[in-house]
Amino acid sequence: MNESCFNEDDYDNAMDIYSVTLNGFSFCTRHGLELCYRCPTDNRACNNIMVMDMLHEQVSEDILEEKWEGDERSPFTVALQWTRLPSGKPGCVIHRTVGCKQCFNWEEKILNVVQGGRKPRKIHNRKARERKDMLH
Repeated sequence: MNESCFNEDDYDNAMDIYSVTLNGFSFCTRHGLELCYRCPTDNRACNNIMVMDMLHEQVSEDILEEKWEGDERSPFTVALQWTRLPSGKPGCVIHRTVGCKQCFNWEEKILNVVQGGRKPRKIHNRKARERKDMLH
């Protein structure tokens, strides 16, 4: 393996013979699974830590309690979606980019799971936005 992939400070995008980390989420290198019975590994608990602050900021506690399954959530897969780039770093197959936010945007994927595919509501009306700011 290329030593350069271990010497750089980008630990959110790294790989070794056991795991690949893409934008902070880890998967088994061989199968690209977050939960792999063959390797065996379950990275959901560690990966969930990466998004917990964001979840508490963007989702109400009621919705989190009702919809967030935590370490029992359906696992993600990156099988056939990543490759080792010439730099030695893992990147997406489509864009050949390390840390590709289009392919490996875990925060958005988790939000979609918790909110049922809805994106966070944006307040476009200035007066409504000001009222919201006053409440916080």
